[in-house]
This record gives sequence, C-alpha cells and structure tokens, in this order.
Amino acid sequence: NYVTQGAGSGVIISENGYIVTNAHVITGETSAVADNILVRLTTGEEFTATVIGYDTDADIAIIKIDATGLSAAVCGDSDTLAVGEELVVVGNPLGELGGTVTNGIVSATEREISVNGVKMQLVQTNAAVSPGNSGGGMFNMEGKLVGIINAKSSGTGVEGLGFAIPINDALSVTEQLM
Repeated sequence: NYVTQGAGSGVIISENGYIVTNAHVITGETSAVADNILVRLTTGEEFTATVIGYDTDADIAIIKIDATGLSAAVCGDSDTLAVGEELVVVGNPLGELGGTVTNGIVSATEREISVNGVKMQLVQTNAAVSPGNSGGGMFNMEGKLVGIINAKSSGTGVEGLGFAIPINDALSVTEQLM
C-alpha cells in the first residue's frame, strides 16, 4: 500500500463552509480524488471536507466543510484588473506555512499558458508563488478576491512567474459545480 499526500490552499466563499480550490489540489497524479481532505483554518481548527464538484480542465474544485459563521472572501471583478496593479497572494506555501501573504503586481491579464496540457487564459503576477500556494487567493488592494492561484513557472533562474485563474472564470465554473 502506498500513501501519498499533498498540500494546497483554498478560499472560503460562503459563511457555511464552501471553499474554492484547484482541482489538482484534491486529485492526485492519477486524477483520482483524494480519499481524505483535511482543511485547516488559520485559527488552527481542522475539518474533514467533502468534494462537491471539480473540473480538471478549468482546474477548479469546490469542497465543503461542516462549519458556520465563517468569514467569506468578497469577490472582485477580474475583468477590471490592469497591468501594474498591486495585489497580494495568500496561501500555504510548502504545505506548512499557512496564512502566508506575498505581494506583487499584475504582470499580464490574459496570459495564455498551457497547464497540464490545457490552454488557459491566466493572470500573471510577480508575487512569490510556491508549491502549496495552489488554490489560494489573489486579492486586489481593496481586499477583493480577483484570482485563484494555480501555476508557477520554475527552473534555474526563473523567478516571479506566478499565475492565477481570473475570479470571473472561476466563479462561472463554481456556479456550474454547485
């Protein structure tokens, strides 16, 4: 028996426990949904999550925890993002540094990137994005959610190339999944 585990991030989108993340956070390399999904809030509280739905091509998943009274993210409009606009990324880099915030700017608004063989139009940022940040939020300076982090370019000499699914795209997928 082999046990694999991964870590990622997510954003609470409703006070009753719905969370948006990436499909690749809840599925393994075999594209099978994880047997157990543990959600740890910044308060330290832990919950077992249920998968509501996911779309591997859009790289979006909705999971739910049994909780109420949560603080949900307020969504912005990713269509209004401008190159040079400041933003912050919140996530769980390396799977052990939950609640980490990094800052940067919008480097490009509609960068065509191939993620796992699927072409996507993503928001590019120079904010630090590390493994474990996937599924985390990209927020504008008004504190509004404008993207869901899903990729980074890595390699020798590569820095400051993070990518996010625009929140308008992510929300249209979440509505279909829910």
